[in-house]
Amino acid sequence: MKAKSNGKTHIIALDRGDNVIETITKYCAEKGITSGVFTGIGAVERVKIGYYDLEKREYFFRDEPGVFEVASMNGNVALVDGKPFIHAHAVLSRCDETLECIGAHIKEAFVAVTLEVFLTETDIPLRREYDENIGLKLLQI
Repeated sequence: MKAKSNGKTHIIALDRGDNVIETITKYCAEKGITSGVFTGIGAVERVKIGYYDLEKREYFFRDEPGVFEVASMNGNVALVDGKPFIHAHAVLSRCDETLECIGAHIKEAFVAVTLEVFLTETDIPLRREYDENIGLKLLQI
């Protein structure tokens, strides 16, 4: 991973094999980033993607084989139990003639070529707390 920052703007280039969520989380912890938003483009593989079923109050994830272009990745950084927590969603396009797209919550993905992340810190403190009605740790605003 390579990174540069200019105040509250960070550009992070993840390397092949990097675990996306773990790497961004570690970067935020090292830099003291507790709230922010980010976007990313690049290519990933070994993806675990899924959705939250409100009725069952649980996430369902599936493993997706192959390499994907990251057509769009968006997320935020907030504190959970005093530590940076990454919440990311992405639209991924298969790297084959179908260009089939999938999109949802990203639990895990590894960089296939590179992932270019543009992260902006916010001045608004963000934290997540468990919401009994939803069954998730939601942003407290």
